[in-house]
Amino acid sequence: MNQENMNDEMEIDLLDLAYMLLDHWHYLLVCLLAGALVFNIYAFFGIAPTYQSTSKLYVVSASDDSVVNLSDLNLGTSLTADYEELMLSYPVLNRVIDQLKLDMDYEQLKKLYTLNNPTDTRVLQITATTTDPQLSMDLAEAMAEVSVSYLPETMSTLAPNIAQHAKLPEYKAGPSYSKYTMMGGLLGLVLCCGVLVVRYLMDDTIHTAEDMEKYFGTAPLTTIPDSTQVEDMEEGYYKNKKKGKKKRSSKK
Repeated sequence: MNQENMNDEMEIDLLDLAYMLLDHWHYLLVCLLAGALVFNIYAFFGIAPTYQSTSKLYVVSASDDSVVNLSDLNLGTSLTADYEELMLSYPVLNRVIDQLKLDMDYEQLKKLYTLNNPTDTRVLQITATTTDPQLSMDLAEAMAEVSVSYLPETMSTLAPNIAQHAKLPEYKAGPSYSKYTMMGGLLGLVLCCGVLVVRYLMDDTIHTAEDMEKYFGTAPLTTIPDSTQVEDMEEGYYKNKKKGKKKRSSKK
C-alpha cells in the first residue's frame, strides 16, 4: 500500500514538473534559439574551414599478358590491407614531406590523412584534409605517387595503378554549420531545463492549499486571498450592494 502511495506521489510530481516546464515554454524557446545562434556564430567565425581531396589506388595487376585472373584478384585483396597499413608508416610519410618540402614531422602529417578500403574491393582511397585546398590536393596526390613508387619495391610486388588523381576541392568539407546549430540548440534547451528543474526541486514554498494537503496530509483551516482575489471580492461586493439599493428604490 505504501509503495502504491509512493508511486502515485512520484507520478504527480512528474506531472507537476512537466506542467512547470510547459508553463516556462518561452524560456525554453529563448534558450534553444540562443544556443543555436551562439554555436552557429562560433562555427562560422571560430573554426577554420577544411577541404578534402581524394586519390584512389587500384591494387591489382595482371601477371600474364595483361590478363587479370582470379589469383591476381585474390592477391590484390590481400595486398590492399598491407598497403593501407604501410602507407602511413614514417618512411612513406617522410618521402611525402621531402617531395612537397613540408614544414612538419611525420606524426603531424599522419593526422591529415584518412585511408579507406570499401568492402569487397581492391580500391584504396587516400583522403587528405587541411585548411588549404591546394595543400589537400598536393598531399593526396603525393601519397599516391610515393606509394606506387616506394611500396612495391619494399614489398617485392607489382605496382598498383592510380585509378583517380587528386583534384582541387571546390567546396568546404567542414565544419557542418547545421550540426553545430543543432548541438547548440539542444545544449541550450538542456541547460534551461536543468536550471528550471533545480529551482523547482529546491523550492519548498507552499503555494496552494493543495500543496499543504499533499505534503502534510492535512487541509488548512483557512486561506489568505491574494490581492487579485481581494479586488474581485470587493468589486463583487459593491456590485451586489448597488443592485440591492436599486431593488429597494424600485419597491418604494
